[in-house]
Amino acid sequence: MGIFRSADRFRDLRKSTRYEVHYPAHIDLDGKSPLASCVICDISALGAKLTVRGQEQLPSEFTLLFRRRCRVVHLFDGQIGVQFV
Repeated sequence: MGIFRSADRFRDLRKSTRYEVHYPAHIDLDGKSPLASCVICDISALGAKLTVRGQEQLPSEFTLLFRRRCRVVHLFDGQIGVQFV
């Protein structure tokens, strides 16, 4: 129980709300290497938690790539609202 209590403490310090998801994604290390697979576990406007194999080999910065199928729900003045499907 102690391990979860310390994790909850960090959750209280976050600046934006996190949403639990389970999206498959890829990590682009440098634009040249093969993509690394990962899963986005939770996401917010400012960051995400990923499950990754071989995390010790990741650079300090990379590009996170993920695709979601979308349905248009609003069109107005050059802006589009979408719903993930």
